[in-house]
Amino acid sequence: MLILRLQTPDDPEPAWALLSGASTEWAHGTWDKLLPLARGQQQVVLLIPSREVLLTHTTINTRNQRQLKQAIPYALEDAIADDPENQHIVWQMRGDTSLVDAAIIDRERLREWVAALQKHQLRANAILPDVFALPWEADTVTLWQQGEQTWLRTTELGGFACNSSALPLVLESLRAGRETPQRVRLYSDQSSAWAESGQFEIIPEIHAEQLHASSLQSAMPLNLLRGLQDETNARLRQQWQRWKQAAVLAGAAILLGAGWFGTAAYHMNRQVAELHAENQRLFAELFPNATGSVDDPASLKVLLDSELAALHKKDGNGGAGSPLASLASFAEAFASSSGLTLEDIHAQAGELSVNLQAQDQQAVDKLRETLETALGKTIELKSSRTADTIKASLTLGGTS
Repeated sequence: MLILRLQTPDDPEPAWALLSGASTEWAHGTWDKLLPLARGQQQVVLLIPSREVLLTHTTINTRNQRQLKQAIPYALEDAIADDPENQHIVWQMRGDTSLVDAAIIDRERLREWVAALQKHQLRANAILPDVFALPWEADTVTLWQQGEQTWLRTTELGGFACNSSALPLVLESLRAGRETPQRVRLYSDQSSAWAESGQFEIIPEIHAEQLHASSLQSAMPLNLLRGLQDETNARLRQQWQRWKQAAVLAGAAILLGAGWFGTAAYHMNRQVAELHAENQRLFAELFPNATGSVDDPASLKVLLDSELAALHKKDGNGGAGSPLASLASFAEAFASSSGLTLEDIHAQAGELSVNLQAQDQQAVDKLRETLETALGKTIELKSSRTADTIKASLTLGGTS
């Protein structure tokens, strides 16, 4: 178990103790020295200044946990200077009595302490005020005085820290109403004349740098991390309730958008597949002896380019009589035209016949003019009108 003690969340010189038995010694240094020792430690306990935590007790006549949770903030309201809604409270019933011991800390300040360890890739299993590092035994007050700071552990789950200037008032409260001397386990780095007054039974502490496992174990019921995660979850639930309707509407909009996109993509894919099938049919009709894969548009384009290149080569070597030599020019002219639908292409007796459909005669005439310019010869055209459609037949390779 690794015990860390910090004075501030960004304390550059932490104190630590590696506790594996009944007691161990405190060490002091920098984070660079500490972190290699912290790796692999399954339990980490963080001790924070007791001045940031109010340890108190109250009386509540119920032992029902749900009722306690509701009653404790009201029972401690007089002890809390700030808005109770901003405070994190943990508590523990004291034996079989109606007394309840409690620890109170500002909730956001507690989160700062949690984040201080996370910055060093450490996660605390417990956070306690550092007064619980002092030894404790029944009917005995433990008093630690170092310089201008004094710590007192008054009970198993009670204690506080104060400036040493307030020590006379603290001592007065300890002996008030007592007929016998108050037992005090004392460590002080300065002279303590009051200890000789006879009003206190002094037990000198000679192992000031030792940490006892029993000191921390008895204080674990007031682990400040208790319930912090539940509060975070409750806050998230409240936020979710506030934004639930908007989130549902946004989710529905996303689903509708995804559905529309999926439907549109499906129809587009079908259209592409149909066009590719038509291209395969036309290619097979024009080049029945071609070999190669035409399973996808890219493969079909490669094979078409190869066949057209072969035709151009043949035409350059005296193949002017072949009607297929003009096919490349027709393909370019057709691609640049609009309002035309290709029905079929036939090659027979040295002629290439192309059958088309169009909405108006002008589109057909424009295609013929483009072909005549490209081929440098007259193209035979036959056309007829059926209802609103013009059927046309172009002959390439023959004479007009």
